[in-house]
Order: sequence, then structure tokens, then C-alpha cells
Amino acid sequence: MPIQVAIADDHSAVRLGMKYLVEEWMPESTVHFAQDLPALLRLLATQPIDLIVLDINIPGGNTFQMVPMIRNIQAAVRILMLSAYEEDLYALRYIDSGADGYLQKDSDEGDIKEALNTVYAGRKYLSSKLKEYLLQSRLNRGSLLQNNPIENLTNRELEISQLLIAGKGVGEIAKTLFIHTSTVGTYKSKIFDKLCVRNVRELIDAFSMYHV
Repeated sequence: MPIQVAIADDHSAVRLGMKYLVEEWMPESTVHFAQDLPALLRLLATQPIDLIVLDINIPGGNTFQMVPMIRNIQAAVRILMLSAYEEDLYALRYIDSGADGYLQKDSDEGDIKEALNTVYAGRKYLSSKLKEYLLQSRLNRGSLLQNNPIENLTNRELEISQLLIAGKGVGEIAKTLFIHTSTVGTYKSKIFDKLCVRNVRELIDAFSMYHV
């Protein structure tokens, strides 16, 4: 029986490129596309899926709640997160939310196939680079993480930071995350205080400084 794979990304070039690699990795596979999170959730409601390759910036998503939403529909599906963001900051957070692996979009073909193999086999995938980073952090008793103030943001604060950087206003963020505008305002103030920034422009600079 063919493996059912869903590629959820709003860029057609990424979808087609990943489809090529998936079919090369597993010739007997059926690949489904979703351009946004609602389309993916509709697909999952009607079609059993074995493996999802999910862009963390997919329209309608971009929150750590995406994975639990998916698992509420198909609990056993394997989920490989795909991102342009630095894995040092995001990978473990998505793994903690229930994802099975985290892969950067600039990964080479060998790493992509290794990630697909690992996740499909039921194991967690972390790149060798991230494993080395975590080892060094442990050896240095967390000093690497402490040097990056963005690590001190909670998952919700990190989500809101990314939405602010993407140009979203407080009202739009509230609708996206299903929370009140005043709650967004409170989080925004906490983010600015933690990172010692005064506005979104400085927030962007802070994330750029730490290569996030």
C-alpha cells in the first residue's frame, strides 16, 4: 500500500521540490499538497496520512498549536517541520509540541532523506548541527543558551514576536491566535521588556542579531 505523504507549504517551488525528493526516497508514495493550514486540516479529515512535511510559516498557522491541532485529527501521523528559521531556537520547541522532526529548508538532499527515513520509522530527527549545539550547551552548563535573550521568550511570546516581525498588527494577531487584543498587548510589552527593545524595528534587529 502506498505511503500517503502530505506536503504543506504555500510556495509551489518548495512543494514540487519536496515532492521530487519524497518520490525519489519512496517511489511507492502518494503525495498530497496543502497551501495553508485549513486545507491541510480538511485533507486530514478525509484522507489517512502517514507523514506530513509542514512549513512552520504556512498561512493560517505559524503557531506551536499547529501540531496539537493536527494530532486531534490523526494522532499517529508523523510530522516533520520545515523551516527557514534557525533550529537552535525553534526545533526543540516544536518537538515538545508533538512534532517528530525539524528540518531547515536549506538542508542538502542527504539530510532531507535522512529526516524522512528517521521520522517515518517513528524516531525523532534532529540535525547533527543541532545535536552538537545541544552537547556544547550542556558541557558549558547552558551558557550558550543564556547568551541569547530570545531563548528566554515563552512559546507564546515567540509566536507573537514572529507575527509582529511579519508585519501583523495587534488585532490580526489576536484573531490568528484566538486571544483578546489586550492579551496581545500584554505579551508585546513583555517581549519588548525581555529583549530591551522599544519598537518592532528594534525587535527585528534583535532577532537578526541572534540569527533567528
